[in-house]
Amino acid sequence: MEKRLIKLRLVHDGVQPGTPLREPLRFGLQDSKGEVHPGAMQPDGLLHFHLTLEVKAASDSAPPIFSGAFAHGPPNGRFLYLSWKREGKHDAPWGWRIKIPLSGVGWSEIRAAEKPGIVLEANVVGRRPHKTEAINWRSVRAGA
Repeated sequence: MEKRLIKLRLVHDGVQPGTPLREPLRFGLQDSKGEVHPGAMQPDGLLHFHLTLEVKAASDSAPPIFSGAFAHGPPNGRFLYLSWKREGKHDAPWGWRIKIPLSGVGWSEIRAAEKPGIVLEANVVGRRPHKTEAINWRSVRAGA
């Protein structure tokens, strides 16, 4: 099975997706161990979250399978999480989580993202929890 690596960038404003919770929360890209990684603040006030995923395929005609520290869910339904995690120990550690499906990333997007200096970017400002429709990913220069 051939393995490939692609770079992605999520763009978000950090605004909680519902009634704001008035408690200490850490916002970031959630890894598979439940830690959240903060984004890089941009001059326009948006946050950029950078990550790399591994892409596998059983054959040339099979859909891509994503894996890596930030991939969640079953192989045929992988997604990313942007999460607001409560400080300290809690029975319910997540104040909010937004699912970012990877179903919108096909082979043409993967081929574009494999080019030097290119990342796949998705602007997910305003995305609501539990939405499952595909996200629009676009190829952009890594420094843009």
